[in-house]
Amino acid sequence: MSQPLILYGDTTRELYEAWYNKVGSQTTLPHDKIQSLFNDIALFPSKSQVFEMLHCARECSQRNTENFITFGEFAVFATELQKYYTNHERDPSTVDSYPVQVSKVPDKRKKGELRTQRSTTSAYDVFLGGSCNPTSWRKDHAIPHFKGRGITFYNPQQANWVPEMIELEHQAKNSSQILFWVLNSATRNVASMVEVSQFAGSNRRLIVVLNPYPGPGHQILGEPITKAEFEDLQNGMETVQDLIERQGIPVFSNLEVALNCTSKVLKENLAIEELGLKDQAQPVRLAHIQIGDKLIRLREAFDTLDTARSGKLSLAEIKMAFRIHVHRDLSPLDLQAICSSHGVNAPLTDLPLEQIYIKFDEFCSIVSEYKSKVRDPSRSRDNILSKTVHFLSVLVSPVSRAATWLSNFTLSSRNRTFSASNMGRRGSAVRDVYLGGAISSTWREQIAIPMLKKSGLTFYNPAVCSSRRLIPIEASAMDNSRVLLFALLGDSRCLAAMCEAAYLIGLGCNVVLCVQHIQPGARIGGEELSKLAIKDYNRGRQYLSDYANREGVPVFDEIREALDCVIQKCKNTK
Repeated sequence: MSQPLILYGDTTRELYEAWYNKVGSQTTLPHDKIQSLFNDIALFPSKSQVFEMLHCARECSQRNTENFITFGEFAVFATELQKYYTNHERDPSTVDSYPVQVSKVPDKRKKGELRTQRSTTSAYDVFLGGSCNPTSWRKDHAIPHFKGRGITFYNPQQANWVPEMIELEHQAKNSSQILFWVLNSATRNVASMVEVSQFAGSNRRLIVVLNPYPGPGHQILGEPITKAEFEDLQNGMETVQDLIERQGIPVFSNLEVALNCTSKVLKENLAIEELGLKDQAQPVRLAHIQIGDKLIRLREAFDTLDTARSGKLSLAEIKMAFRIHVHRDLSPLDLQAICSSHGVNAPLTDLPLEQIYIKFDEFCSIVSEYKSKVRDPSRSRDNILSKTVHFLSVLVSPVSRAATWLSNFTLSSRNRTFSASNMGRRGSAVRDVYLGGAISSTWREQIAIPMLKKSGLTFYNPAVCSSRRLIPIEASAMDNSRVLLFALLGDSRCLAAMCEAAYLIGLGCNVVLCVQHIQPGARIGGEELSKLAIKDYNRGRQYLSDYANREGVPVFDEIREALDCVIQKCKNTK
């Protein structure tokens, strides 16, 4: 087997073997094969974690695409993920199974649990939610499947539906063991996306099938969607997936696979998180963990020594960069082994550290190989640590390191440098307020930020560095904010923001909403919305408002009133 890449020991050789089995001797890994390669080595990142890897890899390398990662980048991500997995298995208290929110209000979750437990309606095995007319997935697939297996279900898609059935549906949702939701491209699914996000936050047993929208021009009930609306709808779908996976729940793209998995979960009394690749499910594990920041840190250490921006360092400089990143030195034996990997055999007393040059991707491989390998000088060169130790050792607290990085670093696709002037240092990672909601509007700069600054409150503005997916780096900003404000304004669709708000309310977080309905004839981004589109987006707003009211979450229609409430909440919690 040819090895076009320089490998530095057992860890990188094992990783390259998996790499070679997936893509052969290619030097880059396409985006559509990243998740499956990680699965091959028993690592299960979420879609948003994969997107974070691609996003940060692009930022670090200053390339213009997010379509691939290199072997060195893969090695960094793989060894970091394995370290988290091992630490969690060894001591779950060191790595949380799920994200922890500083804004969480415990009493809210208890009330929700009690309400579900007291339901007196008949219990169903499955509630069939999601896309309704004109879809027929329930009649054609789900109902025959469950009937044939003696599984009870509630079907809300009735030909003789009347408003009085709303309460029956609500009770059926509360009493069903599994909420089975299908979101396909036949409808906008606005209310369904919001509802599914709420269920994910409420820790309900969810099996969700997501079918993406084909693209601009796709027709929904006879109306073609524009490029801007397609992007908003698809972003909503992706946000729903990211929120569900943050709870450790697999998301499905195939209806028949999801139906079979539902039957298995019910018959074998499994947790949905127990479904695996053998079930044709896509498992996820520790999906909230930040991975991309590790590569950013590595790049910062490399660039600190690469003052000429040549893209390479001498091995002597690599030794210093390694110490900056790992907080210890490469040993003489390590350096000798690295020299040997580069085809230079030299005695310990005369290592040519100034003559061997290392590129950034090779530095990534070196760090992946040696960061957890500690040599005992009292032993011989050949008596190195086992393969297991390469993956399992931990040198510094990953959680505290990632949290510190989040407070100090702002990703920007427009400015890919890593100087201190771009790192926006604001002290603690915990902020008072998260400013979620409409991105295109100027409400943050013109109203919210001046009011918060006047009150002496810190804040996080996701509009400055938002990415297409809810990557863990950005999601942690929500986790680390005391009060979460979502401004769902009438000049934006705000689909992803509605989903995020519903999820956080479901978690029992300290949320404040400003909800404005879209008015007839409204234009968003210069495009006039159809009556049907306005009805769909307003239905999602109404569902979220009703849910918030039931949970005791303040809802306003004016942003200044919502901010007054936010400021008062912050003062009350300090």
